[in-house]
Amino acid sequence: MTTVVGALQAALAVSHEMVYGYGLAAAHLSGKPYAAALAALADTQARRDRLAGLLRERGQVPAAAAPAYAPPSPVATAAAATALCVLLEHAAEGAAWDLVAASASGDELRALGVRWLGVAAARAAQWAGKAAAAREPALPGQPPT
Repeated sequence: MTTVVGALQAALAVSHEMVYGYGLAAAHLSGKPYAAALAALADTQARRDRLAGLLRERGQVPAAAAPAYAPPSPVATAAAATALCVLLEHAAEGAAWDLVAASASGDELRALGVRWLGVAAARAAQWAGKAAAAREPALPGQPPT
């Protein structure tokens, strides 16, 4: 079983990757998807800072971010950026679930993990919908809109 500190450090590591990933994705998006990526980035930065603070409160040194992260596949188009956003939120779901599992019932950390899990699941679904819409033509035989 993962300890609370281990779950917090793992969640912080995922948040560091998400900050980098959303910055990378935003560079290839425009319009509403760009705004959604920036909103997710700001939310992730706030969560990262909160996780680091929770670790400090427990006398731990928060893990530092790496200088860069390698995305699972090249990100050079809006479709690839959107796919990356889906993966980022799936990683957040896993980290949030681990935080829930490691914390006690009624604990502030469990509530944080549950909220984060809900946000990540909703965002993953939204990004997945955008990715599907970008791939699927409006009408068969017609180019995507």
